[in-house]
Amino acid sequence: MLLAVILFMQRMAQLSNVGVITKELIDRDEEDDPNTIVTRKVPDGVEVFEIGGPFFFGAASKFREAMHIVEKAPKIRIIRMRSVLSIDATGLNMMKELLKDCRKTETRLILSGVHAQPLFALQQYGLYDDLGEENIFGNIDDALDHAREILGLPKVGRQQNFVPTVQREKS
Repeated sequence: MLLAVILFMQRMAQLSNVGVITKELIDRDEEDDPNTIVTRKVPDGVEVFEIGGPFFFGAASKFREAMHIVEKAPKIRIIRMRSVLSIDATGLNMMKELLKDCRKTETRLILSGVHAQPLFALQQYGLYDDLGEENIFGNIDDALDHAREILGLPKVGRQQNFVPTVQREKS
């Protein structure tokens, strides 16, 4: 049983990845994806990170490392979670630390592509209210438009080939 737990932990750490998306580091293999960041204009002062796979213990340490890559705090940080179907207490603690750090540096935190289980976990942990519903989006286009609105820039809207990442009714 212990070996099974260890192997599970190792597998989850391998499945998870975290990366900062900048103009220099955009993955050109993503171009077939209709929701790729390659075809979107990320405004100056906005930094986009993407978490891939479950946001567990392994991803949390990768996430912490990725956050330290960026030297200067941006005005707005978008965490793209379209591939995160689940999050555990370690991931929630990491998000809480990130929110605290963002407040210290006066960086606005926006979440994009948040699926049901992570959304429910954020609510249960109290982070949903701390972040504010207005900063949690089902897709990158709406998150980028919110960032533009904060920066006083005109909205661009969803792309013509838009495919919903997460569909959710707004109340």
